[in-house]
Amino acid sequence: MDDGEFLRLFHDGNLSGEEFRHRGHLRLAWLVLSKHSRIEAESMVAREIRRFAVANGASNRYDDTLTRFWVRVMGHATENAPEALSIDDLNSDRARAGWVEPDLVPVP
Repeated sequence: MDDGEFLRLFHDGNLSGEEFRHRGHLRLAWLVLSKHSRIEAESMVAREIRRFAVANGASNRYDDTLTRFWVRVMGHATENAPEALSIDDLNSDRARAGWVEPDLVPVP
């Protein structure tokens, strides 16, 4: 599923639980951070995940501290680290299967 469909299904409340586990939360944070500042993204992601949880009868599963923590970590990484992998390598089957050493800059 591409990013547009992911966001549409999320905002419509129709994204499956399988698609919105930890990886889905991080994907949402990444997409919002790509268009907004870390401060804006933190509030937006927290608000939208809380709304999604309530709409899906899982309000007791929402964790504000964890949500904001991961948005801050991802925001810090995107603000302070240069691109390390070319997009082709990042999206390759090889990268999904195992570690691919960055081809643009070394990562500690």
